[in-house]
Amino acid sequence: MPSTCKSLINRSWKFTYGDPSGATEPGYDDSDWYDVGLPHSFGQPYFMEAGFYVGRGVYRRDFVVEHPDKRVALEFQGVFQDADVYVNGHHVGRHLGGYTAFEMDVSEAVRPGINQLTVRVSNEWNPRLAPRAGEHVFNGGIYRDVSLIVSEKARFAWYGTAVTTDGNRVEIATELVNDGDTPFEGQLDAVVSLDGIELATVSAHISLEAGEATTHRTQLLLDEVRQWHPATPVLYQLDQRLSNGEQASTTFGFRTVEFTTDGGFFLNGEHYLINGANVHQDHAGWSDAVSHAGIRRDVAMIKECGMNFIRGSHYPHHEQFAAECDRQGLLFWSELHFWGVGGHDAEGYWNASAYPPHEEDRAEFEESCLRALTEMIRVNRNHPSIIVWSVSNEPFFTDAEVMPEAKKLITRLVDLAHQLDPTRPAAVGGAQRGGFDQLGDLAGYNGDGAALFHQPPWPSLVTEYGSAIEDRPGVYGPRYTDGVEIEHPWRAGIALWCAFHHGSIITDMSRMGFIDYFRVPLRSYYWYRNKLRGIEPPVWPREGTARALRLSSDTETIGTDGTDDAYLRVELVDESGTVISDERTVTIEVLEGGGLFPTGTSIELPVVDGIGAIEFRSHYAGVNVLRASAEGLEPATLTILATGGPEWTGQPRKLPSGPPSRRYRPGSERLLSANRPVFSSGSPAHNVTDYSTEHGWSGEWVRVDLEGAWRLRRIEVRFGEGADVPFVIETDDGAQVAAGLTGGGPARVELDALLAHEVWVRFPAGPAELIEVRVYGH
Repeated sequence: MPSTCKSLINRSWKFTYGDPSGATEPGYDDSDWYDVGLPHSFGQPYFMEAGFYVGRGVYRRDFVVEHPDKRVALEFQGVFQDADVYVNGHHVGRHLGGYTAFEMDVSEAVRPGINQLTVRVSNEWNPRLAPRAGEHVFNGGIYRDVSLIVSEKARFAWYGTAVTTDGNRVEIATELVNDGDTPFEGQLDAVVSLDGIELATVSAHISLEAGEATTHRTQLLLDEVRQWHPATPVLYQLDQRLSNGEQASTTFGFRTVEFTTDGGFFLNGEHYLINGANVHQDHAGWSDAVSHAGIRRDVAMIKECGMNFIRGSHYPHHEQFAAECDRQGLLFWSELHFWGVGGHDAEGYWNASAYPPHEEDRAEFEESCLRALTEMIRVNRNHPSIIVWSVSNEPFFTDAEVMPEAKKLITRLVDLAHQLDPTRPAAVGGAQRGGFDQLGDLAGYNGDGAALFHQPPWPSLVTEYGSAIEDRPGVYGPRYTDGVEIEHPWRAGIALWCAFHHGSIITDMSRMGFIDYFRVPLRSYYWYRNKLRGIEPPVWPREGTARALRLSSDTETIGTDGTDDAYLRVELVDESGTVISDERTVTIEVLEGGGLFPTGTSIELPVVDGIGAIEFRSHYAGVNVLRASAEGLEPATLTILATGGPEWTGQPRKLPSGPPSRRYRPGSERLLSANRPVFSSGSPAHNVTDYSTEHGWSGEWVRVDLEGAWRLRRIEVRFGEGADVPFVIETDDGAQVAAGLTGGGPARVELDALLAHEVWVRFPAGPAELIEVRVYGH
């Protein structure tokens, strides 16, 4: 919700790794620091490595204040994950939490003219801060936008307007604050419009004592309304103005959502089948430091293939993500980062217990979750695309002794979501183990949860299916697992795991998207587009030797405020301009201009199946001339015009070449298979990995999905009583690691760090009983 004067300050930052003494002082000499623009990541350039920089970094820049008598604030859309902010050497605040926006009042610290801003950032693992675990990477930095906000002392609170709709009625709750020393008397005007045409207005007298904060409530009635729907994403605008000139604009939509136990999902009163994918936020090279244009393209690619839903896995995304879903017409699942990951290790890294095992850490950890949920909902509550608040992903990956506490926290989060926004359901994501599915309004089942929970006694959605490690070009076909292709009337819908390749601390788990890290589709993407939209797949590149290079962009002009970029595509083609399935490295260089790749002024780009891609951005205005070259081929050139901001004059810059180290902590040998998805012939076999019962499973084969490639050290299999039948133990590449007869007792296989993603137990002579499978490794 913009204020009267809100300006991005993404340009012209200085940055260094570490935490130098004295760096918060205005006179500190930062001339030898790196020159960076925002958004920026510690890990940049980053290309899906399992390791990443863990430590500290400091950002500095100047900003100008022309009216110090007004309220001055700084807005950060996201800093991972511990930010200390200083203005002119004065500490103005600290924010803990890496995925939610926050505002800091700096009015007491600023002075007329030039002011100095320093932000000390840490991405070190914190046992008292969510997330404690997750299969993503956790690159630090100021990786989302920063803005300077200057307003009157009597003003609209930051993201302080909540709009709800009921039929043709618009209900408005507006938080007003007077930070001044004198009372405010004035008028509040509100106007609702559609496509620039005013539809309804209302005015009210406002009286605010000095230091007072209040919530003003009013409503407007429209003659008729147009509902927001993925097919018709109609957006209304609320403009509010105080008589002192303060303004606030809020975009909203009319729509209703309902999840039912027996009938699935209803949008605007009509049954609507959800079909979508999970999306992580990082992009090739830039890591989490993604532009608004990059977000727009991500949403557009999901829309283009015919899907209607995105699950924001597994943390609050930039508000721009929900805004794009609003505009383009996709349903959005907004999720909190109370997160668990299988194969968890001891304390100290992002594969620990999801909930703290040590009592002294629990109160602060729970507070971090409650605070982040509050921030997520406050910032995003007016977006019609958001149909649910999710409070977790797979929290059952928690140490057994604190599982009851984890469930209590889930209940607290669900209750808080209801309190903050009673118009949307609160979901428990990744609820397929441990009874977490009964704690919210809606259960999200991942993996084998699709098969385990048929017609549960509460509304449900398959939030993850189809985990498949695959590189481009990949296989043309669906990724259906556990029968998700069958439409059950009680199931709200399904979401593919996942849309895009992404960084991960787990080897190979990063390569499960049907679009690669560089935002080039795999062939399965085109299968879904054909299925959902009836568009035939393109002609696949034929094998051969390229004769030329082609360099293109999705735009000829980019902005320079940090929100824009160009998506470049390089292709290896034959004499007729047809893409050839040739693989080689192409170098793209900036011959002229101030633009950058994530690697600096040049990049060596891998070209696979004849296609490569990367995003290009600039914080300086001017013409950028780019040249792509590869051995044996004539270079190709491209011109991109950057507009707005300071002109590029060839001024010297010190560019970072990458972080000083990339830390990867695989950990010591541990149990990897607990609560992992299990696929089988016959009835569901989740018993073999939950270790909570002596009841087994009977069938011809069982496949334990370790949800990533691990180095296996040991496999232990316990069989049921009965006939002595042959068994075979294999890994996902079909390699047999053991064979024998079940009557010989438990099978134990020692392995020499065998890299594998799955473990199979087969009974080639017919069904047999299996009690449990335990897989150890790191």
